[in-house]
Amino acid sequence: MTARRPSQRLIDAELARPTATSHVTHILNRSIEMQLMHEDLARAHSQLRLEEAVRRERAHRLVVAHRAHRRAERAALRARRLLASAVIG
Repeated sequence: MTARRPSQRLIDAELARPTATSHVTHILNRSIEMQLMHEDLARAHSQLRLEEAVRRERAHRLVVAHRAHRRAERAALRARRLLASAVIG
């Protein structure tokens, strides 16, 4: 290992010491990271709400389709009964 001059050691120590601008940069980076984390969280929350709304809409359409099917079956049954009564009577 080579011996360093005292002036070189002072320069190295000064370069290793955090500066005010690096501290501010670190704070800004943390601030940006937090903002991005909040945006990701909000995006995930919105995605979950959208998926739940789609599931509710599908379930609602299924219920409406079942009602329409039952209504059509009742109408067909009434038509068959009416036809049967017309044939018999």
